[in-house]
Order: sequence, then C-alpha cells, then structure tokens
Amino acid sequence: MLGSIFIATILFGLSGALHYIVMAKLLSALPKSHLPRGVKLIIGLYAIGIAHLTEAGLYACGFFIGRGYGLGGFEQDSGPLSLMDIYYFSLVNFTSLGLGDVYPTGHLRFLAGVESLNGFLLISCSAVFIYLLMSSGRAYGEE
Repeated sequence: MLGSIFIATILFGLSGALHYIVMAKLLSALPKSHLPRGVKLIIGLYAIGIAHLTEAGLYACGFFIGRGYGLGGFEQDSGPLSLMDIYYFSLVNFTSLGLGDVYPTGHLRFLAGVESLNGFLLISCSAVFIYLLMSSGRAYGEE
C-alpha cells in the first residue's frame, strides 16, 4: 500500500505541475498575441488537450510501474493486457468516465482513485480557462 501511496503522491504533483506550466504559458502568451479569439481558442484547446493526454500518460506509466512491483494488476474483458490497454484505462479514469471494461486490482485501485480526483480537478481548471478564452477576453487581461 505504501508503494501505491508513494506513486500516487509523485504523479499527483507531476501532473499538477505540468498542467500549471501549460496554463501559465498560455495565459502569458495568448492575451498578448494579436490573433483572433477563435484562433486563440483552438490553440488553447489543443495545448490543454495535449497536456491532459500527457497527464494520463504519466498515470499509465505509474500503473505500469506499480504492476511491475506487484502492487496489483488489471482485469479486462478479453485477451492479454498491453501497454495501450493501460493507457486507455488511465485516460478513461482520468476523465472520470470509468467504463469498467479494464479495471485495476490490488493496491493499484488506490492509484486509480487518486488519478480520477486529479483528473477532475485539472479538467475543471481547463474548463474555466476555455470559458475565459470564449468570453469577451477582458476576464483574462485582454482589453
């Protein structure tokens, strides 16, 4: 259990830091640019989307490492489990969809819970940012 807590703590911080860096760069660059609001929105959507995919990838690596250290495993409906299956689970879990066709066992269940919480928090931050990009622009420093 301590191994799962350790991995979860590291990944929670890493994904939060990555998200902060992406959001801070966007917040400093986009308001100063002379691009149309629609282009700024598309840039923001892509940058945040890539950040979320990367954050889910970090958790997938954590699941892979945890599985290697015997902290748990995965069950799925059919066939052997691949690294892509673990990334798929991580992405579904990060977005809090939790489809259930692939699911963790053992202490990796704790890591899954932390990932879901982290994903919810970071996606909420992203939603606010996208709202600001879609609004008049004054909300994030544009005049």
